[in-house]
Amino acid sequence: MSLYATGLNAWNQLDFTTPQKDQEPDDIFTFTCVLKDKHIDYIRPFPSYTLVYTTTNPLTPTHTSGFIPKTHQNLSSSNPHHYHYFAEASNDITVIPNHPTNPTPLQHPSLSHILNPPPSNPPITYPSLKISQLSAFATGFIALSPPPEPQVYTWGDSRFTPCLARLPSPSHPAEFPSPITDLSSLPTGPIVKIASCSSGYLLAALTKGNDLYLWGHAGRCSEWYPDIPDTPEPAVIGDEGGKDVKDVAVGQAHIIVLTTDGEVWGKGDNRSGQLGLGREVEMAKEWTRLNIDFGDDNGKRKMKGVWAGEMNSFLIVEPWS
Repeated sequence: MSLYATGLNAWNQLDFTTPQKDQEPDDIFTFTCVLKDKHIDYIRPFPSYTLVYTTTNPLTPTHTSGFIPKTHQNLSSSNPHHYHYFAEASNDITVIPNHPTNPTPLQHPSLSHILNPPPSNPPITYPSLKISQLSAFATGFIALSPPPEPQVYTWGDSRFTPCLARLPSPSHPAEFPSPITDLSSLPTGPIVKIASCSSGYLLAALTKGNDLYLWGHAGRCSEWYPDIPDTPEPAVIGDEGGKDVKDVAVGQAHIIVLTTDGEVWGKGDNRSGQLGLGREVEMAKEWTRLNIDFGDDNGKRKMKGVWAGEMNSFLIVEPWS
């Protein structure tokens, strides 16, 4: 299997070889194979580093690239389970979802608070919330509850209610996890995937029947997504009927999707190569098909999934079986 990547590489987060210390890393402007392994399960892109996981040990990354902040290193060594599941928004607020060693979701004001919790300021707990997926956006969080009746929850800064996709009220305040009613009882089934970026203002939700819903904060996305809705609306990708979407990933100012027919489409900022459209294209304000060059293996490979960092994008590619 192969990992293809494009975009910002300022911290060598796309370089899985041994970087040359005397060389300044270059951004990558087209999708390029950066790693090969017998099996690649999934990746976790952070702003300055990338973790690649295989099935060998689901809690321990097999490959690491880039610069890992000290607080992340300390959390990884002191509590591997917390590190594996945590989500951190750009306002420093950090949520640890329920996991095998943590039965109740916890919200901390920062990673430092997790590492050195003051007795007088315990974390906020959400005992009634069960989380199967969790993702941070710039000013809050989006979570998906597990089956059989999954619901999408949001919470965060009340000044950015379009990201919440719901109207805060005394019974459902902005800062408390509450469901998005617009994402319940959808025509093509329940939500199975959520996506956002820890420094972004666009959020995405994908249904079991391959419909993609998008929403976000227009003022913060106006440059690259001027018509972004403030409540979840279906995205029409490709021709008039729209493409069915298999996977979605969201960056700070870009989004990429994998369609059920094996195409990759993207929209947004490309000034650091986020979409793999080359140096000449700075912005794609409309959905654009991204042509991936697999060299001699073109037509002999299929894409397993897409991921996005703040300013980069990733594809896991496997041979046709």
